[in-house]
Amino acid sequence: MRGIMISAFAPGRLELIGNHTDYNDGYVMAIAVNLGVTIQGQAREDNTVVLRSQPFGEDTFSLDELKKSGDKPWSNYFRGVLEQLQKAGAPLKGFEAEISSTLPSGAGMSSSAALEVATLLLAQKIFDFEFGDIHDPALRVSLAAMCRAAENDFVGVKCGILDQVSSMMGRKDHAVFIDCRTLEVQQIPLSGEVCFVVCHTGAKHMLLSSKYNQRHSECMEAVKMLNMNKIEVQALRDVDVETVKRNAGIFMERVFRRAMHVVTENGRVLAARDALANGDILALGKLMYESHESSRDAFENSTEYLDQLVEIARGLPGCLGARLTGGGFGGATINLVYRDAADQFMTDLMRIYREKSGKEPQAWKLEASDGAE
Repeated sequence: MRGIMISAFAPGRLELIGNHTDYNDGYVMAIAVNLGVTIQGQAREDNTVVLRSQPFGEDTFSLDELKKSGDKPWSNYFRGVLEQLQKAGAPLKGFEAEISSTLPSGAGMSSSAALEVATLLLAQKIFDFEFGDIHDPALRVSLAAMCRAAENDFVGVKCGILDQVSSMMGRKDHAVFIDCRTLEVQQIPLSGEVCFVVCHTGAKHMLLSSKYNQRHSECMEAVKMLNMNKIEVQALRDVDVETVKRNAGIFMERVFRRAMHVVTENGRVLAARDALANGDILALGKLMYESHESSRDAFENSTEYLDQLVEIARGLPGCLGARLTGGGFGGATINLVYRDAADQFMTDLMRIYREKSGKEPQAWKLEASDGAE
């Protein structure tokens, strides 16, 4: 590409706690990480979009007729955002863009949401249209919702809004608490004593080929059964543990377990928010372990490799908490670790896991970072 290049960056995110609570109108807490997606681009004179991406290659399509790509699925995240912008009346024309990423693919850091957010900000910069003050938190949350709609409606993943809001609303050295119904966002300071270590199992993590959408359907089935039995709720966020237990007989057994996970996980997120606000990192770590156990046993979106990583981490010095992060069914764990123990923790975790599993793990020491720009 030639001429003046315009750039946008969006960070990935790590889910600290709140597994599959977002699309149930619940609560979740995450951080934006110091890795992400950068897109550089410039306008063209026609309505053609040319994408170049490492490692995926190149894609070309017309804005006149945005269709889902079957052979280049990575570009659908890009296409879906452009479709949302068209619906919102943004004056788009063709452009060329080069996509690069420091996010490891399939590690549960939501490279897809980072791509969506960076796409939206790049288009806004290239074509100089305004939705309002881009630094206004309310506007940033609404733009995150537009990116989520692209993933739900165009890509076909029934995700909640966690990933996109985290990428937009991240703040250095802070966790992001999100009420996924009201879209209230709180930025809560993190202790300087700790950092986060992410460890990838070496197993692939692809939401579209996983049971993610099945879990979404099972949660919706739980809501349907409650309403059929005159317990009026909009989402699992509206029901407490005792109500689910008292009505256990109305659910298929697996649907009961999915509902119990979501309801108890919402309680853990609220407790984690309070723990962070009080500087109680030991309590946060305990809640992370409990979250993983619920994901493993009730929601069944863990794997033997994720479970191995969590159990190994539990026995290593300096680790306060560990759990799967992201959609599950592969991917990575997040570990809350004392900062001065993090390097040795990473070394020991990968060595022991490699010996036990025969898989080749990867690990990163990550910090909470600012949101997209």
